[in-house]
Amino acid sequence: MLAEMVQAGTLPPVEERLPVDPMVIEPIAEVGNYCDTWLRCETNPGHVAARLGAEPLVMWDRDAKTILPNLAHKWEISADGTEVVFYLRQGVRWSDGEPFTADDIVFWFDDVVMDAELTPAFPGWLKSGGEPCTLSKVDDYTVKFTFANPAGLALDNFAFSGNSIINYSKHYLQQFHVAYADADELAAQVSEAGFESWYQLFGSKVNTSTNPDLPSLRPWKIQTKDYTTTAVADRNPYYWKVDPEGKQLPYFDKIFWNIVQSTDLIPMKIVSGEVDMQAMYIGFPNYTLLMENREAGDYNVHIWDAGWSGSVMFFNQTRTGDDELRELLRNPKFRIALSKGIDRADMNELFYFGLTGDVIELYSERVQNDAEIQDYFVYDVDAANAMLDELGLDQRDGEDTRLLPSGRPLLLQLFGHGSYPTHRDVAEVEGQFLAELGIKTNIDFVAGELWGPRLQASDYDILCYDADIAPGGLFWLAYPRTLFPVQSSTYWASLWGWYYETGGANGEAAEGEAAGLVDLWEQVNVTVDPDDRAALVDEAFYIGAKNLWFAPIFGGDLSLCVVKNGVTNVPERGVLAYPVWSPKLYNPEHFFMKQ
Repeated sequence: MLAEMVQAGTLPPVEERLPVDPMVIEPIAEVGNYCDTWLRCETNPGHVAARLGAEPLVMWDRDAKTILPNLAHKWEISADGTEVVFYLRQGVRWSDGEPFTADDIVFWFDDVVMDAELTPAFPGWLKSGGEPCTLSKVDDYTVKFTFANPAGLALDNFAFSGNSIINYSKHYLQQFHVAYADADELAAQVSEAGFESWYQLFGSKVNTSTNPDLPSLRPWKIQTKDYTTTAVADRNPYYWKVDPEGKQLPYFDKIFWNIVQSTDLIPMKIVSGEVDMQAMYIGFPNYTLLMENREAGDYNVHIWDAGWSGSVMFFNQTRTGDDELRELLRNPKFRIALSKGIDRADMNELFYFGLTGDVIELYSERVQNDAEIQDYFVYDVDAANAMLDELGLDQRDGEDTRLLPSGRPLLLQLFGHGSYPTHRDVAEVEGQFLAELGIKTNIDFVAGELWGPRLQASDYDILCYDADIAPGGLFWLAYPRTLFPVQSSTYWASLWGWYYETGGANGEAAEGEAAGLVDLWEQVNVTVDPDDRAALVDEAFYIGAKNLWFAPIFGGDLSLCVVKNGVTNVPERGVLAYPVWSPKLYNPEHFFMKQ
């Protein structure tokens, strides 16, 4: 699509658009050909800057275990782990042709991160030992981050959270920044755009999914400002990656999205042939429908590892509004009894046709070899009932429901996010199993806008959602909420996580062995040696499993990846993990429609 522009003189030839040493992408299957439009579905086109276009300084390899160079062609970490130097790939250009240099990173740090109006709270991923880092420009293509303490998770964090760095092209955004723009001109722009402050205007201009004028370093750049039913992204003419033959990527000229109001509509778009490749928003319950319509839709269906556990019962340790239930949920014997009352083999057959593994396979080797923990997941109704009786829950009402010591029926609320119907379906079956133990349940799944407030209020009993662990003990430290109570989205103790996240301003301080997990997390953050860090994580796996603050129901989750016949370089087996920006780690810029 760029040839005519080059011939007309409106775009330089490709050799002038590429860096001296472009990044070479080795194909998964074969070197490709250029092709027209990649058809997809979305609720919005935001993933062009993340799932399909993440370009941090460093990024995850296709094994989802190794970090590789990206915009930084190399890095150096000091022996004590307090200094991280990135050497940028020279000659990379923004999508408008302007050079990408250290000045852009300095602008992001000094004028965005350090500006209290744009960034009210210093990002946690840029801290070590609770102290913010500093940034210095070494030369035009070298930057150095300096930490007050060893930054054990620096590369993990730059590979995940660092994707935001490349949203900030100084040459474009400085016209909207109070430190650079003419005051009168900026005030006029703020007023014209209908905002009250300059930082609101700035925030709108840096929105990668709604501002077509924002320069990009990603393979495709959004062209649609006000998307409603469709959106389009065009190839970046200055993209800095090539195939082994030297052809500039991406192969697809465009990405076209059908914007749907509900993800439930996506399977029908696939069946009607309106999707070329997609792994997002296709739940495994659609497996039979999609398999039966492969010929009609002209596609294949691959089964990927979702990159997380599948549905989990998170036992809320910070339950508010009901002290009696809070005390019960904090009793490990109660949690174990409920876990043993779930027939996981039956649920695996029901929801995944028996294709997921054993729950114990989610954990580290130490946990897998622990006979006591293994028994937590063994279906045994008699043992579960005996444990509940021993807890003083041996009295029942006329409906055979167990009574709490106060005399009221034992009713547990199974809470979840309404946008993920699979978890609700699982919760309904969990409720049936718990009823066999004499426990009533109430299913309470809420809309997205109510989800965050409910977490912060912590007024739920058991939350039904995925845990961020995957088969084989896969766990990405840039997303620690499942093992460590350090984020408000630590579903088994949201108030403990919120307390850590806000430095004690909100929530409650962790107690007991959970407080030890917070200490472990602090050690992980300042541990540079990867083997020592792995040992700390292994200890966290063990503590979490032993206490059973969350009980997985499945041995992993499965995602469906739909690939139109002819689309090449999409792996048959992959992992759709958010912390590694999948499917970006498979280089979608080299996916193509074979001619």
